[in-house]
Amino acid sequence: MLVATLLVLLLLAVLEVAVYFYARNVVAASAADAARFAASEDVPIALGARRAQQFIAEGLDGADARAITCRSSVEIDAESGLAVSVVRCRGRIRVLFSPLPLPLVIDVRSSVLREGRR
Repeated sequence: MLVATLLVLLLLAVLEVAVYFYARNVVAASAADAARFAASEDVPIALGARRAQQFIAEGLDGADARAITCRSSVEIDAESGLAVSVVRCRGRIRVLFSPLPLPLVIDVRSSVLREGRR
């Protein structure tokens, strides 16, 4: 009986890790796509964060999607000196299989060279 209990706990831990990496991949893909979108020549940079939030809302449940915030900005790349569009998403997701409120933090940054600007 003790072995069965430990196996169930191990299974729940593995599922929790899988859910975390799924959520992180959704956020990372959303930030990357939004940065590519915001790097387009005629697109205002503020639309990058909004687009990332839309994709996150489609890929995660409502509570987790609302807990993740995205910001977009234009920065200068240190190596090349060129303008890049940056989308950064940060937040916490809920722990599904634990009664303890453990912080599962997601922090993703994506940058893309801006088009048509010198």
